[in-house]
Amino acid sequence: MKKLNIFIIKSFVGPFMITFFIAMFFLVMQFFWKYVDDLMGKGLEISVLLELLFYVSATLIPLALPLAVLFSSIMTFGNLSEKNELTALKSSGLSLFRVMRPMLIFIIALSASAFYFSNYVLPIANLKWRTIIYNIQQKKPTFGITEGIFYNDIDNYSIKVEEKNDNTGELVDVLIYETGVNGQGKTIIAERGEMLKSADSEDTTITTNFLLLKLINGSMYEQIGPTIKNASGAPYQKSFFTEAIIKFDLSSFDMQEESEDLFKRDFEMMNYLQLGIALDSLEKINDTLSVQFEKNVQRQITIVNPDLITRNEENDSTLLPAEESMVKIDTIITLSDLKQMEYSAALTAAQNKIRATKDLIYTQTIIRNGRESSLRDYKAAWHKKFTLSFAILVLFFIGAPLGAIIRKGGLGAPLVFATLFFLLYYILMISGENVVESGLVTVWKGMWLSAFILTPIGIFLTYKAANDSALFDRDVYKKFFRKLIGKEND
Repeated sequence: MKKLNIFIIKSFVGPFMITFFIAMFFLVMQFFWKYVDDLMGKGLEISVLLELLFYVSATLIPLALPLAVLFSSIMTFGNLSEKNELTALKSSGLSLFRVMRPMLIFIIALSASAFYFSNYVLPIANLKWRTIIYNIQQKKPTFGITEGIFYNDIDNYSIKVEEKNDNTGELVDVLIYETGVNGQGKTIIAERGEMLKSADSEDTTITTNFLLLKLINGSMYEQIGPTIKNASGAPYQKSFFTEAIIKFDLSSFDMQEESEDLFKRDFEMMNYLQLGIALDSLEKINDTLSVQFEKNVQRQITIVNPDLITRNEENDSTLLPAEESMVKIDTIITLSDLKQMEYSAALTAAQNKIRATKDLIYTQTIIRNGRESSLRDYKAAWHKKFTLSFAILVLFFIGAPLGAIIRKGGLGAPLVFATLFFLLYYILMISGENVVESGLVTVWKGMWLSAFILTPIGIFLTYKAANDSALFDRDVYKKFFRKLIGKEND
């Protein structure tokens, strides 16, 4: 039995590793294709790219792992069935579940590891790669300048160069548009330029980190606002220079470790304990703000006559909250008692009060929807810590029986079925997250949608495989339809 267990594990691990790394390769390439504009032309060191690759690969494991489990399970049992090894094992008295047991133990250990990874490693990887991408997008703006294309990442400036040298910082044919106040700005043209960067001051209270752009042999066109003397003429002035220096503030472009703080509070950077604490805090805040909103609306629209307030007989205190903040009146004045001017003033005041209350309700509704959306995100992230581990188990119970039923190994039928079921899993997972994000269903229903649908399929396939069902045998269906047609002819 020990040799059998080792044999089955070896048959599974090989396809699993190959499939896993192939899936990781395509997912990583998809990521770099998405961020190619942010990475190209920045003069990044190899170490930075390798660090980014490492953390990005870690975040893609939850997507590659279920695919690898599904495909390797189908291939392993497909090979066993195609070579009649599974039939021989069953003939010796071993059930399908006994044959699956070594792989099942491996899958359970893999699921537990996936939960640990999703809970502790994935938040760190998300934090690191987002920080690196953010820093890359913000650092070295001069290296982001592409030849022949306007660069607009520096506020109020648009820069275009025909040629550049990233090593020396030299630019050729420089064109700069500077946006001024009220549309008034400057246009600067220079034959050559050189990119320099000033050093930070030792005094941390003084920001001296600038990009110094040295321009040589150029001209500047500056728009002039209209004056009394020159209302229609002299729209701009032109000046020439042999050498000029333009200073750009780069304080927001530095690569700083503090940039991690921008993402640390995000739900993707938390483990399930931190998410639980954050959820409790968000729910308390939402409840408190809802109560305050109700009180504010009540104060806006309620006028209380003190004679009509119901009091508690024991302590002689009002049963209505915040009585002191309400307007008290001694008599009721009807509209018919008012003069025309007083009537108009009252009507205007009432309209203004209604508009103010309407605006308050509209604003609070938007804020409340935002808070509820944030709360759904945190709840979805909490459930996501567990859905990966469960998906690995479910896809194993789909793949292993399916391989035993189709009785085909290799890369043909297993690849087709693995692709179909993985697409089904992926579509259900994304659809569940989308309906949760839109608020159409409760969070736990949307996040476990794939499990609700795939679990019955796994149970059905496992039952059919355990009973040697010819689920995909064409001859069985041909005989069934022939009998059906024959009965109808009779």
